[in-house]
Amino acid sequence: MRHFTADYVERATLRDGTPVVLRLVCPEDKPILAAGFARLSPQARYARFLAPKSELKAEELAYLTEVDQEHHFALGAVREDGDGKGNPIGLGIARFIRLPGEHATAEAAVAIADEAQGKGLGKLMFLRLCAAAAERGIERFRCEVLGSNTSMATLIQKLSPERSVHVGGGVMSIEMPLPNVTPTRPHEEPAPEDGGMYALFRAAAENLVEWTHAVTRFWGRHEDSVDDDA
Repeated sequence: MRHFTADYVERATLRDGTPVVLRLVCPEDKPILAAGFARLSPQARYARFLAPKSELKAEELAYLTEVDQEHHFALGAVREDGDGKGNPIGLGIARFIRLPGEHATAEAAVAIADEAQGKGLGKLMFLRLCAAAAERGIERFRCEVLGSNTSMATLIQKLSPERSVHVGGGVMSIEMPLPNVTPTRPHEEPAPEDGGMYALFRAAAENLVEWTHAVTRFWGRHEDSVDDDA
């Protein structure tokens, strides 16, 4: 039986005492996602869309929240006590998208609100994303970054021998096996070293790696779209 279903709810406390609730993203989360995006720094927004952007459009919100939780899986984290006025506060989102024609491989991303950075939420969501992906038959995560990024030279050294790295046309494609984690693994434990995947996700969250346009598929923006929100 699967652990990450529509009934999944998990409560946790971050390092600074902030209480959070994790659950699967649903269509009704559009306002939470829109408000969370508005609180991101301009730099964080640019890292996800590779273009200046002030807000999420209706079609992007639909793409990000109306998911099948099988081929496109999305997990959200909200502050349990909200803003003190009854309004929920989104703190993070993690998702994977299964690659067409490759049942066991998916692209994945984790985004954490600026105010929740460095408090353990990113690691917790990373662990849960890996466990949920394994439940759905995913064996590997793949990502694409610009091969010219100097930060990648050091990061690659931290990745395990099981990694598969392909460089072509200035793009570095990295494929790594999922770490073997349980759906309830405590996030206080040391980060899993399998594949060095956590180091890569952390570097991405801190904008230390430069993504290719492939990353925009996570946020509902396509390369041929035009954005005048700058």
